[in-house]
Amino acid sequence: MIDLLIRGATIVTMDERRMVIERGDLAVDGGVIVALGEHLDYEAEKCLEADGCVVLPGLINGHTHVYQAMIEGIGYDMHFDPWNWRYLFPIVSKMEPKHATASAELAALEMIKSGTTTVSDHWYLHTDFENIRLVAQALDRAGLRSHIVYGLLDQTFAGERIESEYMTMVRREDALIAESRRFVQDWHGKNRTMVALGPGSTEDISDRLLKKTIALAKEMGLSIATHVAGWQDIIAYCYKRYGMRDLEYLHSLGLTGPDSIFIHAVWLSPGEVEILAETGSKVVHCPVANMHLGYGIAAVPEMLARGICVGLGTDGAASYTYDMFEVAKTAALLHKVAKLDAEAVTAEQALAMATINGARALGLADQVGSLEPGKRADCIIVDFAQPHLLDTTRVVPQLVYSARGSDVVTAIIDGKVVMENRVVQTMDEKAVLSRARHMRQDLLERAGPETRELIAAPWPKSGSYWRARPER
Repeated sequence: MIDLLIRGATIVTMDERRMVIERGDLAVDGGVIVALGEHLDYEAEKCLEADGCVVLPGLINGHTHVYQAMIEGIGYDMHFDPWNWRYLFPIVSKMEPKHATASAELAALEMIKSGTTTVSDHWYLHTDFENIRLVAQALDRAGLRSHIVYGLLDQTFAGERIESEYMTMVRREDALIAESRRFVQDWHGKNRTMVALGPGSTEDISDRLLKKTIALAKEMGLSIATHVAGWQDIIAYCYKRYGMRDLEYLHSLGLTGPDSIFIHAVWLSPGEVEILAETGSKVVHCPVANMHLGYGIAAVPEMLARGICVGLGTDGAASYTYDMFEVAKTAALLHKVAKLDAEAVTAEQALAMATINGARALGLADQVGSLEPGKRADCIIVDFAQPHLLDTTRVVPQLVYSARGSDVVTAIIDGKVVMENRVVQTMDEKAVLSRARHMRQDLLERAGPETRELIAAPWPKSGSYWRARPER
């Protein structure tokens, strides 16, 4: 008698052979995949009939900021700087632990309902050092597999100095080191949670703390995740300060290698792409957020051609979604049109970036990212009995180009059914939404005139709404 048996599905394994099993079964016991194939002879405590469905590895969101989950819809159609100053800073600088909890719960609910089973959250919003602890607890309660990046910002937030009244999330070096150590000791390897260290960017962290962070990661056996070359201005900053480009400087300090994860990686020179390839460094591509903020287009086809591991992420509120199906589709389409080449990023590559490549980027490929005996049972069931998902002999392009997060009917994490028939088993959905609405309103009331103006801005007669001023 095993714990769980999924029967009669098309199984997209994402293993090394990229095997697809037609009308296959998947057996789970003790949170581990024990077998998969046709007509498995097992008795199970729970059996899920999946005829007309596709089973695939749970999707992996390689980079986000869950603190932004409940403030979407206020700041939009902005480039990076007005987005920060007119929207993000005034609101999140007021965030307290109760807001952090509500935002993490809301993000977790959306991720589970759209097929994400593993998330890497880059948390640097230390308006209160308790925030990140409550976020870890919320993601754990929801049943997600979490890779929590402990953010370290002692100099700026998105390039803005600590003298600003909004910089309540920038902390002293000694406090950040002490608190990050404590968090790693309490959470790294607990349940489904892993911890990494996260310098915000070369602008946000002092040279001394950056070097200490690299040393601490090596001491504690942790990966490092940092934003690199995401926007044009940071290249000019690095040239002026270091006489090198962004990634070149980090490489000179030893912050490259198999345990290094670079977010965005938009404005890289061909030489920097070569550094990534030679060092085995990982990249997380955030195409929707990059497009929304006008960051630019990362050289993903070139990275893939060089064998660089590229995963996918949503980033924060600028992506307006936690649906990794949407992100995977966008990744494929963006690079086709940018290169005027329909083969620039294929459906198969996009699905790999959302699954096994995401697992490799986070150092979790021995546990998740593909469906194979011995791996943890993280998988999702997609209902193909729908007009936009008719059965076909090739399911991968339908998963990437036609499927949506709302097509996921069941999600299983670590062998536990966390969503069945679209009902999340680990969370009270109505209560989560109610708390999020209340906490969102509370934050907006604290945020001040900039936010009130954005909310009250009239429908624009031309251009972007945020340039208009409300009637006085």
